[in-house]
Amino acid sequence: MKTNISSISRRSFMKQCVVGGITVYSAPLLFAKSDMETALADETLQNSWKSYGVPNFRFDAIAKVTGEKIFGSDYRAKDIPSWPNEQTYGYIVRVDRADRIYKGLDLSILDATSSPTRVITAKDLKRDKLDIYPSWFYGKDILLSEGQTPLYLGHEVAILLFDTFLSFKLAKQKLQFNENFIQYGAKVPLASSTQDPYGIWRFIREEGEKGKEDKYSLMKDGFIWASKANHKPVWPESDTDQYGNSMQKGMYYAKKLKEDFEKKDDWFTLDHTYKTQSIDHVSLETESYNGWLDSANKTLHMVITTQSGCYVYERAAKMIENSTLAEKVENIVVHASYIGGGFGGKDHTIYPYLGVVASMYSNKPVRMANDRYEQFQSGLKRHPFTLHNKLSFDKKTKKIQGFISNMDLDGGGRPNYSSIVALVGATASQGIYYIPRNDIVATAYPSHLPTGGSMRGFGCLQTMSAIEMMMNEASEALGVDPIELRRINAAKPEEKNSQGAMRIGFGRHHEMLDMIENHEIWKNRKSKKIAFEKEHPGKRYGVGLGFITTNYGVGGNCPSTRIEIDSEGKISMHIISMEMGTGTDTSQAALISEYLGSMADDIKLAGTEYLDMMKLEVTQSPYLMSQEHQDEMSLNPRWTPDIYMSSSASSSSYYQTHTTRIAAKLLLEHGLYPAAIAIWKRLYTNEAFGGESEFPSFEKASWRDGKLSVAGYPPLALSMLAKKADDMGLVTGVCVHAFNRWAWASADFTVQGKKEKLFADALAVRYGKGASEEKKSLINTQEEYHLLDRENMLYPSTTMGRAGATYYTPCATLVELAVNEGSGEVDLLQAHTWLYAGRILVKELVEGQIEGGLAMGVGHALYEYLPLDETGAGSGNWNLNRYHVPRSKEVVPWNMSHTILKPLSDTDPAKGMGEVVMIPVVPAIVEAIYQATSKRFYHLPITREDIAKEV
Repeated sequence: MKTNISSISRRSFMKQCVVGGITVYSAPLLFAKSDMETALADETLQNSWKSYGVPNFRFDAIAKVTGEKIFGSDYRAKDIPSWPNEQTYGYIVRVDRADRIYKGLDLSILDATSSPTRVITAKDLKRDKLDIYPSWFYGKDILLSEGQTPLYLGHEVAILLFDTFLSFKLAKQKLQFNENFIQYGAKVPLASSTQDPYGIWRFIREEGEKGKEDKYSLMKDGFIWASKANHKPVWPESDTDQYGNSMQKGMYYAKKLKEDFEKKDDWFTLDHTYKTQSIDHVSLETESYNGWLDSANKTLHMVITTQSGCYVYERAAKMIENSTLAEKVENIVVHASYIGGGFGGKDHTIYPYLGVVASMYSNKPVRMANDRYEQFQSGLKRHPFTLHNKLSFDKKTKKIQGFISNMDLDGGGRPNYSSIVALVGATASQGIYYIPRNDIVATAYPSHLPTGGSMRGFGCLQTMSAIEMMMNEASEALGVDPIELRRINAAKPEEKNSQGAMRIGFGRHHEMLDMIENHEIWKNRKSKKIAFEKEHPGKRYGVGLGFITTNYGVGGNCPSTRIEIDSEGKISMHIISMEMGTGTDTSQAALISEYLGSMADDIKLAGTEYLDMMKLEVTQSPYLMSQEHQDEMSLNPRWTPDIYMSSSASSSSYYQTHTTRIAAKLLLEHGLYPAAIAIWKRLYTNEAFGGESEFPSFEKASWRDGKLSVAGYPPLALSMLAKKADDMGLVTGVCVHAFNRWAWASADFTVQGKKEKLFADALAVRYGKGASEEKKSLINTQEEYHLLDRENMLYPSTTMGRAGATYYTPCATLVELAVNEGSGEVDLLQAHTWLYAGRILVKELVEGQIEGGLAMGVGHALYEYLPLDETGAGSGNWNLNRYHVPRSKEVVPWNMSHTILKPLSDTDPAKGMGEVVMIPVVPAIVEAIYQATSKRFYHLPITREDIAKEV
């Protein structure tokens, strides 16, 4: 990185975001492809990643394979321009007991060569009023005080700072597994035993007459809220009929559904309890932090490894603002970085804020990085679920009649996303099916385990796996082919979800079922079982199917993109999304070639400084605001429900692509295409002699080999068009912000005299150097952009927040496996996945997600497991020698195949698919084990010991 961030002037800083009096600058990624200086890769090789329309390899591939510093953990203070060369090292001390009073640390274990130069404790933080923000999300006590009960195993109690790496390393070797280091007192009840649930949700639906509105649903009638007693939910009393208030009415229909389950003789009911395990992310890169409080300039610099960088700097500023140390910091500079594995594991963790604490008490840059033991102990976990499900079918028609589910989640020691995971898991629990009546309750409870947070599947994995297991079991009990039972019950486009909202788009469930039925794994499963078991004595053969559809989005997504093209045709991009292994940089840089004839030459991720010129304002949470508040604030052309969004496994392909396409399209429409017409008119028409030429709309123009043509006119190179657009003062830069609450906000914008309706809520454009004085007078930002005012602003109704989800991606997997009768070992033989992800941006990236999803699904179903007690990850004793991550031989890399359904049209959106591809693998494996062993399991993982015990 070439920019000397610390030398940014105060005036420049003032252009940036101000939070609580602290000016925040979100710096570009530390890695920039244009800055690579490696002897192993010359500029030609570095730029050869792109061709016309299809990338040759990933945008970041050369840097990764040649060993460039690209991930946050790669950097030391000396690697960052303007930072001091000297480095302090931080060691976070975490308790391994949650049932004892914490009494302090015995540092006498350390000698002079290994003693810390500073010990930061809760006493320092309380004195200086420095604590994590907001507490409703992160909980309290970022460092635990002496004399208090830990909230959870792994609760942080101190940060030790060391001036040399040697002293740090020596100390860590002496302290990390030393039972005498952390001092404990009397045994006490767990802190979680006196805490209320993190979140409680209930979704009741009673369908109406055909073609009429629901008798009751979340969308129609609103939420049902529980009170609490003895730290458990207490629901409202049901009314005697359906005419009470909204909540009483809902409870009436819940009571009626329960009674029908008990009394209906013509219903067949499955009633089972399913249990899932705690799982670690096992990201390639552990969490790390590097920060420097530049006291002379009152500037806190941070290098973070997170999916949610835009939130880190805002919350870090609030954290400091609320403390007595606020006078030490006027500016915060956040350097985002590539992260080696995300999928939720680095989304809203407390790690960056522990780094802020360390930096506030150090006069040198502080580096902290988890080793794998520490990452297991402190990293976010996938929530263990206990689900008690009842699913009923009409015995004659085989149609689902009702669904009752009570699900409890173990949220661990801090709230984090537990409440939202419960919400999403509950709304997803119906799977691909239409269920006319449902009563779904989800409660997230605190515990003494490491914190449960965002993780691939986000609750959908646990709940949809369960309903698929039920469908597989029900098909046998009802005497119906598993695919036929799914055909009967798969939701049609006009059928609502469990919240009473319509699914947007066509799920193609029945088309996919036809494909599955005709696949050789399914067609030959019975004959192959006989042949296989005859040829392999001691092994049993089975095939299983899983078919799910997962929502993508959070009901408050707000993507943004800025694209600029210089006079030579070089294209640069800024997007809000982070790259965490999914290929966001590659796909976003590639998709613009449809409009601009070339992929981006440079792309900057996760920064927010490019948005500052939009002058956006927020007031309340987009999830909690009233319709009246939204209507009032919408009149302010700078207001938006939310400015930033964090990156998740399924957000970039649909949401980020939305603003990237708008920006690229506007650049073509108002920049490159008018420039092309000007050239064609001057060189290739007779207009100079009075002849008038007709040119079709810009949508009719097309690129071929980097040249633009329309209506038979000679193709023109991008570089020529870019120079002409610049000379004419046409649009050469576009910045777009949008908001989605299960539907896109829209507004009218006037660009170069043309009014356009865009599904966006903020727009700014840059004009070329040849702009007229009239155009130049419109420039109203320091970045020399024209920030446009919007008209006819329309945000989706706040009622849409009740939808739970409206966008879905369907995915199915067939698994073929063998079970060893003696050992219980499971061998995958073959797997095939069907995916409808709409318009595919980069095929190879989608295929990589499918392959990775299979591996994660195999791990969840068969291997990965952390005990739910003091022997689990919170003990600090877990590493990959104990935690079984699937190996290549266990995921059949040469026998996994897939079918990616073609889009229905050229206008299909790109669907989110990062989550969905792993989920059907789990129920498919569970069912295949049953088909092999005739034994059903209702817990995960199904270990070889479990199977050997039963077979």
